[in-house]
Amino acid sequence: MLSESLLRRRLEERGLSPRLILLPETGSTNDDAKALARENPPSPVLIAASRQTGGRGRRGRTFLSPEGGLYLSLLIPLPPDCPPSRAVGSTGCAAVAACRSVEECAGIPAKIKWVNDILVTDPVTGRTGKAAGILCETVTREDTAPHLVIGIGLNLTSAPDLPDANYPAARISSPSKPVEPESLCASLTEGFLALAENRFDFRSVADEYRSRSAVLGQEIVFQRDGIAREGVALSVLDDGSLLVGCSDGTRVLLDSGEISVRQKQGGRSQK
Repeated sequence: MLSESLLRRRLEERGLSPRLILLPETGSTNDDAKALARENPPSPVLIAASRQTGGRGRRGRTFLSPEGGLYLSLLIPLPPDCPPSRAVGSTGCAAVAACRSVEECAGIPAKIKWVNDILVTDPVTGRTGKAAGILCETVTREDTAPHLVIGIGLNLTSAPDLPDANYPAARISSPSKPVEPESLCASLTEGFLALAENRFDFRSVADEYRSRSAVLGQEIVFQRDGIAREGVALSVLDDGSLLVGCSDGTRVLLDSGEISVRQKQGGRSQK
């Protein structure tokens, strides 16, 4: 479990003092943050857990959250000049911030699989896989100010694969180069809070997002109207959407959904 005293010290070193809620176990830190939003907290709240029993990914998918990971959600009151509709770019922004934190604290390069998965080369196994997933959710109520929840689950010392996962899991910490979770948590918090100060403007990180993309130029499979289609990921636009050149010569703009990256040599597609 995170050390509260050490985490506060690491946050203070960065000039940060969010309210802290540290839990040995919870269902979902995002659910905890959304419930807390009903109290209309006026300042950021950081919720972190050593494990989750009901971790969620995008579209309600299960996110396996055992010991050996860092699971946190940051509840941020949205500034008055940043309506909830503007926060749609928060996922892409958060992915860039998470990559920066991984590189700062673990010293390994990090890439982004559109739109919200962080990929690294596992320092123990040497294979490239998913180290983290991000889930951003807005909370709006008539009787409270709007809030944004930025949630991330990140594999530190373990890399648990789901049985039906196409992409292998990867960790960022190794016995020879351990990552201090409190430092990583503080770094992520600083990065996420900076997004709010910048009103979640994806254009400000679009070039870096593109440079970190693990899908541009790759053959992908995606769903459109319930039908699987193939194409090449051409570009990430300034609003975070993905431009795909399809095999039939048409172009499709994806603003949400899931894609699979096709392996270059046999095997099944990676997702």
